[in-house]
Amino acid sequence: MSPITRAEHPFRIIVVGAGVAGLTASHCLQKLGIDHVVLEKQADIAPPLGAGISMWPHGLRILNQLGCLQDIEKSAVSLNRFLCRGPDGRLIHDNALYTHVQENHGIGFFPLERQNFLQILYDSLPNKSPVRTGRAVEDVEQFSDRVEVRLSTGEIEVGDMVLGCDGVHSLVRSAMWDYATRTSPGLVQAKEKTSLKTSWKTLIFITPGIPALGERDLTVTYNDGFTFLVTSQPDAVYFFVIFRREKPFTWPKREHHTEADVEKLAAQVLDKPVTDQLLFSEVWKRRTRASVVSLEEYVLEHWHHGRIVLAGDAVHKVHPNMGLGGNSAIEGIASLMNHIHRVLPPELKQIRTRLDGSSMRNHKPSGTALNMAFAAYQKERQHRMRELMDLSTMVAKMHTYATPLHRFMANWMMPLLDDRRFANRVGSYIATAPKLDFLPDVDFACGRLPWTSNTDEKEEEEVLFDGILAEKSVAVSA
Repeated sequence: MSPITRAEHPFRIIVVGAGVAGLTASHCLQKLGIDHVVLEKQADIAPPLGAGISMWPHGLRILNQLGCLQDIEKSAVSLNRFLCRGPDGRLIHDNALYTHVQENHGIGFFPLERQNFLQILYDSLPNKSPVRTGRAVEDVEQFSDRVEVRLSTGEIEVGDMVLGCDGVHSLVRSAMWDYATRTSPGLVQAKEKTSLKTSWKTLIFITPGIPALGERDLTVTYNDGFTFLVTSQPDAVYFFVIFRREKPFTWPKREHHTEADVEKLAAQVLDKPVTDQLLFSEVWKRRTRASVVSLEEYVLEHWHHGRIVLAGDAVHKVHPNMGLGGNSAIEGIASLMNHIHRVLPPELKQIRTRLDGSSMRNHKPSGTALNMAFAAYQKERQHRMRELMDLSTMVAKMHTYATPLHRFMANWMMPLLDDRRFANRVGSYIATAPKLDFLPDVDFACGRLPWTSNTDEKEEEEVLFDGILAEKSVAVSA
């Protein structure tokens, strides 16, 4: 009996990383009936790392399609107010942004503990067997008809493509760059690699609920060189102290932070007001856990090469001040899965509910078709992510008084923003996010603003950043 060739095996995707992007990908692939494996180097699928993660309506819309929304709504309450304070804790701006967001889209802004969010994504998977923990990837090798992923355990996973969801320090990304250097010299330039820039670091921690910080508020306290970013829930507070670096650095440099770094950063701001009634030292003593992480910002030029494609933090990273990082990862997976679905052979679409793969042999997209899907995904997402990165960087500089102009914008221009008009500007960004085209979009809230279909015409939309600045200019001139 002749051996089975790779072409006779079912279409198979190897997902590296079981964070937000990787677990969302597994949900989508199971809905599509596509054979896959998710490789996670950590032993725990939801380790006690980080603090909060926030879901906007467009992220929740996709999660609703995947059957996760009810568990999220049980774990958090949507925010009401957006409060901006000066270095003395004095209230500068009380904005009803999140209330208007809920009116615009029928659902609000939900902050959760990151660990809890990952657990929800995992627990709601229809089939958990594709997710394999304790599997660190050591190498990725590409061939004309397959990819092979070598693991620290000695195992080799074979598939038709690799989806790199392995974060900021992505090994899959490095493997893609190495492959591009061998097969397409000059494609990936050094300037692209050094565009992975680290300009910030943050002290992250969680406390039980603190009445003085509210139960459904987001508070930003401006300061010279750092800012407090605080999200409150009835039973928890997610706290970020974000410091602007005097000397940013770029890839491949990487920092490793210790417990001593945690204490050192906290000591720098112990006597600083978070509000006009609360000092940071009063919050700090209530922490349940804390850590320091570097904050990178980048949107890469090349998101795929050969049979490798990147998603989430492996290909783009934005400042956390707008709470859009996790949503962007979910958006990206939705976009990629839509384009992969479009290049699936009709036979595979018709039998996608067959999970054993027995009927899927010889029905798979070609390498050329996959590259068309990857390119369409990049085209759809890249401009949107660059726009978001520019906006979040500008906001971060305002929060930390990077220049006199940024200080003026924070203290005088932002308070003049009309709440509803501001929410409508944000709503134009939310409404144009992708959904999963191969799943029904039912039983989801709707509000004043309609959802817009996901088309290439997005590039002609009014830019959110320019729109917000225009609103401020009109307010100042008035």
